[in-house]
Amino acid sequence: MPGEFSGKVAAITGAARGIGDAVAQRLVAEGATVFSLDLGDPDEAREGVTYLTADVGDAASVADAFARIDRDAGQIDVLVNNAGVQRVDLAEDMSPEDWHLVLNTHLTGMFLCSAQAISRMRARGKGGAIVSVASTAAHVGIPGRGPYSAAKAGIESLTRVYATETAMANIRVNAVAPGSTRTKLVEQGLKDGSIRGEWQTERIPMGRLAEPHEIAEPIVYLASDRASYITGQVLVVDGGWIVQGMVHIADRFQR
Repeated sequence: MPGEFSGKVAAITGAARGIGDAVAQRLVAEGATVFSLDLGDPDEAREGVTYLTADVGDAASVADAFARIDRDAGQIDVLVNNAGVQRVDLAEDMSPEDWHLVLNTHLTGMFLCSAQAISRMRARGKGGAIVSVASTAAHVGIPGRGPYSAAKAGIESLTRVYATETAMANIRVNAVAPGSTRTKLVEQGLKDGSIRGEWQTERIPMGRLAEPHEIAEPIVYLASDRASYITGQVLVVDGGWIVQGMVHIADRFQR
């Protein structure tokens, strides 16, 4: 039985591991031809995924990757902007190099990859879908995450801008804003102490971190024809973290 994405071609940045890898697996399972754009080698190479080495913050590298997709697949229907890095420091201690690295990877990467995908989708005339990975860090202040939060807020803003620019071409542009997710990046933070596990879970009403597949599902949904009338939106997937309010006293009212 044909999958939901049969005959479609998807490019996913940062698909060597974590959320991007989970998205790649879901799209392959639904029949898509999938290309991964990543600087690193995959933790586990997935059948049905073509792994391209690309620096999403470098215009020439991104152009080369999309030219390869042109040669191998001849079209692009779905783009998932997921690549990211993290540097944690207070404003006065953050180096300009780290600041630019984070902004370049997240925000410039979204711009460069989206521009390549949109131009091809317009030329083909059959629409398309772009889904970018933002973060709850774009909605609240988190000490030490200045460049990350700024980049993710920029991703949400560009999502709305690009949605207005492309809607008439039936190109939908949306974003998913995950809360804390058990990725390799987060696991490393838990180990080195830059992320405190108990601080994470005690403020999440659902009491746990998300698993990558739980973020992949809404991304795949927004990329699918089931979301054919949704554009310019940011879907928060955080176990209730942003809306927690006084959830920590809720047990006083349980019956």
